[in-house]
Amino acid sequence: MKKFIISDLHGNGEIYNTIISYLENLSNDDDITLYINGDLIDRGLDTFYMLNDVYERCHGKGNIKINYLGGNHELMFYHACKSKKRGKPLGNHSDWIRNGGWILKEELNLLEDEITYKFQDFIGNLKIYEVLADKIKENQILLVHAAAPRIIKSPCDLFIKDDNYEVEKAVWKREDSLVDIFGPLASVIPVDIGKKGYLTIIGHTPIKNQRGFIYNKQQNYLNIDGGCAAYAIRHFDYNHVPLVEVNNGYLTILIFNHNNEIIDGYYFDGSILKMEEEQLKEKRQYINHSYDNCEEDKKKLILSKYSK
Repeated sequence: MKKFIISDLHGNGEIYNTIISYLENLSNDDDITLYINGDLIDRGLDTFYMLNDVYERCHGKGNIKINYLGGNHELMFYHACKSKKRGKPLGNHSDWIRNGGWILKEELNLLEDEITYKFQDFIGNLKIYEVLADKIKENQILLVHAAAPRIIKSPCDLFIKDDNYEVEKAVWKREDSLVDIFGPLASVIPVDIGKKGYLTIIGHTPIKNQRGFIYNKQQNYLNIDGGCAAYAIRHFDYNHVPLVEVNNGYLTILIFNHNNEIIDGYYFDGSILKMEEEQLKEKRQYINHSYDNCEEDKKKLILSKYSK
């Protein structure tokens, strides 16, 4: 079985379709599981379509098995649904709306309440983390959206619906948040994003570089948030979306853009090694070219939506 990991797609349907199509083409050779490491929803225009599609795939649709973990946007959505059950409008949860939830809210308000509650139950039962048996240099792989929880169990016993401090930390914490509180002292305050004994793979904080990911060697964590949230709100220079494949003792990281292309690739085993062009060509054969040249049309749609 092949395992892949992606994070923070934030309602960007084109890149989601590209990734799913790529994996479906690969699945002719092997069974495939895709781990979505939180923040599937909000900000992007296709957030309802993606949530519904992932829901159906988690319930048996298609040949790609999806393991969907909760992030801070899933937690905000869950809070909003709880407010609605108490008789308040779905959009009453201001944090969710301010952070891009208004798109999903508009879609759900057109539908029966039972559909909203179906997704609330689905989101509420999402795991907060996942421990993979695979190892990178004797470290097991830990998937969590923002920061490793204090106690890790396998199987996971922490879910979005638990809605406690450990959930909040795991889906919200980031290193740069300490700067606002402690100023220059933040650089000497330990931040437990990673977890000893694990290679922790996170998202949550968009990475704006030519790779679309960063590796923190000191805490042994890999951030693979390629900035789909930023792209969805007109920051089109965030255009490097990592898809991680778990191999025997190392990771392969393919970098997709929003125009249906694999633009780069890396091998990771604690060090980062760039792929040769011939190796990238082998990967590109699985691209479905029916999505080619979609980026300009998508940019126009985003611009028209956000200019109103």
